[in-house]
Amino acid sequence: MNLFDPKPFFLVWSPTGQTPPTFKHQSRQSAVMEAERLARAHRGQKFFVLATTDSRIVDDMVRSTFTAEPDIPF
Repeated sequence: MNLFDPKPFFLVWSPTGQTPPTFKHQSRQSAVMEAERLARAHRGQKFFVLATTDSRIVDDMVRSTFTAEPDIPF
């Protein structure tokens, strides 16, 4: 995925879950279906469908090149 790609994605998250979300759903419907599947498999736990709304990135780099003198004895 391109870092500058503005396409939203959806995550399924449970505040009582042991692991954070790892799959990016490309549609809301896909995430809703996964939340329902997980809710059935884990009775009593609540699953949220989260949608991305914004992102920010700072892409800076300072480059330095160091060259050794050819007669340095180390």
